[in-house]
Amino acid sequence: MNSQTNFKFGKSLKLCSETKISELFREGAIVYNHPFKTYYRSNNLNVSRVLISVPKRAFKRAVDRNFIKRRIREALRLNKFAHFYETCIDISIVYIGKELPETAIINQKIKDVLDKIKRGHKDAPVASVSNTD
Repeated sequence: MNSQTNFKFGKSLKLCSETKISELFREGAIVYNHPFKTYYRSNNLNVSRVLISVPKRAFKRAVDRNFIKRRIREALRLNKFAHFYETCIDISIVYIGKELPETAIINQKIKDVLDKIKRGHKDAPVASVSNTD
């Protein structure tokens, strides 16, 4: 197997620190592509990290929220999020839709979001402190 088909979201690829998450939401650049609202910000680490969020307000059942998050992770894997591994970006993907999405729609929208981030990455705010979380 090559590394792209075996790509998994390990702990190092997840954005977990509350301080880094709040900095991302406060200072990060925003990309809207319905049904996603994506925040991104450069970091000084050697790895890109991602946070996927589905609000409880829109989907009361945890099964539905987890289902959407699994689809988003799979779309990131298929759209080669591994290439962002070297670009050192923190990304937060918030699902803002009101209904369960189709897999094809999520794949296309995630691809569009990653392209927009790739184009606008040079203008992204940069984190000032290099801290491994």
